[in-house]
Amino acid sequence: MNKTLLVLAASRYQIPVITTARRLGYRVVTTDNVPANPGHRLADVSYGVDTTDRLGVLRIARQEHINGVIAACTDVAVPTAAYVAEQLGLPGVPLAGAEVLCDKIAFREFLRAHGLPTPVAYPFTSEYEPAPEIFRRGAWISKPDRSSGSKGVFIVRSPAEFRQRQPETLSFSPTGRGILEEFIVGTQGTCEGVLHQGELALAYVLDRQTVEPPYTATCGHYVPTTLPGPSQVRLFELLRAIWQLLGITDTVFDCDFVVAPDEVYILEMTPRLGGNSISTLLHQAAGFDLIEYAVRQACGEPAPLPSQADIQRPTAIVLLGIAESGRLEYDQAEAAALRREAWVHSLTIDVPAGEPVWPFIHGRHRLGEAVVFGRDRADLEARVRELKQRLRLRAI
Repeated sequence: MNKTLLVLAASRYQIPVITTARRLGYRVVTTDNVPANPGHRLADVSYGVDTTDRLGVLRIARQEHINGVIAACTDVAVPTAAYVAEQLGLPGVPLAGAEVLCDKIAFREFLRAHGLPTPVAYPFTSEYEPAPEIFRRGAWISKPDRSSGSKGVFIVRSPAEFRQRQPETLSFSPTGRGILEEFIVGTQGTCEGVLHQGELALAYVLDRQTVEPPYTATCGHYVPTTLPGPSQVRLFELLRAIWQLLGITDTVFDCDFVVAPDEVYILEMTPRLGGNSISTLLHQAAGFDLIEYAVRQACGEPAPLPSQADIQRPTAIVLLGIAESGRLEYDQAEAAALRREAWVHSLTIDVPAGEPVWPFIHGRHRLGEAVVFGRDRADLEARVRELKQRLRLRAI
């Protein structure tokens, strides 16, 4: 009989996992609390149980006799996947480690306890009032303790700005807690890779692009990275130390970091496939199917790894969005023409023209994506600018 894979969540970002698993011959079961999510229609069986309901998901896993469980592109489901795997003796990461990595307050405390670089941070609830003097040091970031896709995340520069953003930040937290942490000025990056038998077997470094402040949502990635070699060495050193301390030996992983003049700071780190179509980018740029590897790993099947993380051609993933609310307009003729360009691998618009749209301040409000090639980094950036100019995405 075919092996059964339980996929936690079925939004657009889980679709490549579902389709890859089906292509490989797996039986796929999906669950989340949004029955209209498109991934459910692609699964063999689907459920309406929230991905954070550990006992509910465990009941599904037992009922469907699963061989593996995966939480791709969503932090909130990672501890559930770890719990189910632990209960059923399936491949997965230790639950204790998953809970540390998927709770921003716990992760900051973990880094500080082990003497690893971390921004100054203060946990808060609705009653918290920051000391006014901390803002003399510069900007801070207000985040929910457990969320993903930059939902509820804001850069704040004064007590008044913090109080203005505080309710929205906490509205995205399942526990009613947030964290106020110092904004580190530096170069933003992402690292996507594979941990195998305790070794950093594969690591791709990407240059991360973000929307305009006071928001921090990811709006794209470029490879190959322009990050200097010593900074990459320090990043890998920190990753190895954290995985070892957490007792995690085998997983795909995603992390966001910032390189300041004096140090590398890991901002987020999670044992799962990254969102924002990073795996699609890497498949086109490096020829490695990270999704296929993650699916096989989840079901305990061996999968080959490339000998090194070589980027074969400059590539960018562009997440499309706008800065205003209204009804979507864009140049549909140019969109069709762009899809025929040799330097455009793919271009998808999620929302039909004329439909309501909102400012791109977090992952839920993106309008589409494109994968773009370039001859070198300068040409790649020029192609991205051209694509945006020709599309003329706007709200009316």
